[in-house]
Amino acid sequence: MTTMETKTTTRTERSLDRNRRHGAPSRNRRTRLFLHEASRLLRTAGPIVVSQLGVVGMNTVDTMMVGPLGATPLAAAAFSGAVHNTVLWICTGVVMGMIPLVSQAFGAGDRERCRHVLVQGIWLSFVLSIPLIWSSVEGEAIARGLGQEQGVAVLAGGYLWTMAFGSLPMILFMVFRQYLEGMGITRPAMVITLLGLGINIVANRVLIYGVEGWIPAMGVVGSGWATTLVRWSMFAAILAYLVRHPELRPFAGVRWRPDARLLERIVRIGTPIGAQLGLEVGLFAFGSVMMGWFGAVELAAHQITINIAATTFMVALGVSTAGSIHVGQHIGAGRRRGVHRAVIACYLLAVGFMGLCALAFLVAPERLIGLYTSDPALIELGTTLLAFAAAFQIFDGGQVAGIFVLRGAADTKVPAAIAALGYWGIGFTTAYLLGFHTPLGPRGVWSGLALALAVVAVLLAFRVRRILWLSPLRRAEAEPQVPA
Repeated sequence: MTTMETKTTTRTERSLDRNRRHGAPSRNRRTRLFLHEASRLLRTAGPIVVSQLGVVGMNTVDTMMVGPLGATPLAAAAFSGAVHNTVLWICTGVVMGMIPLVSQAFGAGDRERCRHVLVQGIWLSFVLSIPLIWSSVEGEAIARGLGQEQGVAVLAGGYLWTMAFGSLPMILFMVFRQYLEGMGITRPAMVITLLGLGINIVANRVLIYGVEGWIPAMGVVGSGWATTLVRWSMFAAILAYLVRHPELRPFAGVRWRPDARLLERIVRIGTPIGAQLGLEVGLFAFGSVMMGWFGAVELAAHQITINIAATTFMVALGVSTAGSIHVGQHIGAGRRRGVHRAVIACYLLAVGFMGLCALAFLVAPERLIGLYTSDPALIELGTTLLAFAAAFQIFDGGQVAGIFVLRGAADTKVPAAIAALGYWGIGFTTAYLLGFHTPLGPRGVWSGLALALAVVAVLLAFRVRRILWLSPLRRAEAEPQVPA
């Protein structure tokens, strides 16, 4: 949210307060305030949603362009993405500890504090890139250790090795993105992500299939090199944006040495976020591993279906990210009712959209799967799995809205514990038992995933009520998290 939008919001709320004093109906005032909050949230969310769709669009491009190579290369790409993205989301989750600190400082009018958080995030990114690089270099050994077929393991190893070179720029890009989005500046990341999507399309085509007489065809490994090229391009673009916009002054007056106290605060908030993301992404990643135990066809069908579900989820994720920003800014400014309006708007938009997507999954499953492949076996199994994806769409919207509005309040530890219980204590156990000890097979694995999301969504809703309705609001800088 820009300074101009902040002033506009303040004027609107003051105007509505005057209307109330002069006899305007209380219900009408609340409705107008809520609609104003929802429209602001949508304006913040729009570019974030496009950015998230751009990210999943890159994965979609990778899947579609690797698909014609056959089931084994597609399975290798699916496994590689599952491993790499699990570690990446854990690392970027820690970086997301910046968001409540930046948004609350911005809401309180402290731009210097925003810049200080950015610098500490940069220091943190160098440390966080180490496990991401290691997991990429050891890709083939990880694939073999997790029981993947030999052909899949070899291709996955080559694919992941190329991803190591893009690990640091990706985390640095996320650091700069948290800084901008925490202040409500969401358009730059959107434009840069769309630029990255365009580069990814061209680079995939050139590096996977080659250019006769110029560039040899690299197959699935070429897709990994394309991703690395995109990540360096996006990092360079966002850095150039900050340098070319002096009004943001990201490094003005800041000290570059590490601030142990602030680093500890970012890590304390961000580590549970990383753990929660790791638990969630890890469950779906291990779902890919389990599907690989059935065979390459099952894993390929799973990859296509999960890509479709991830596409719709990006919209709910973007809305929820905006909700987190608005909750943080309202807390920084001391607006309790503003927090309530932001939470309700976030839930309505995220869950409502996912409900519409569930309907689309049920109405036209073959058409959606057919966008990725013409293989009859993949279409048949993918269509069945998409019905299970439809079952958890609403719960997926509810859990992402809940977890993000809590992040805006810097409440991350208990949500991580809820994620551990729901995703692994219940979800993984159910998926494994139904998948390998009943005739359901692959359908049983997806039943477990759906149950996990349902449990987490319900428990998070109770946590939201306790923290954001029943407890006093606290700034992340001033107070420790509310205990469980």
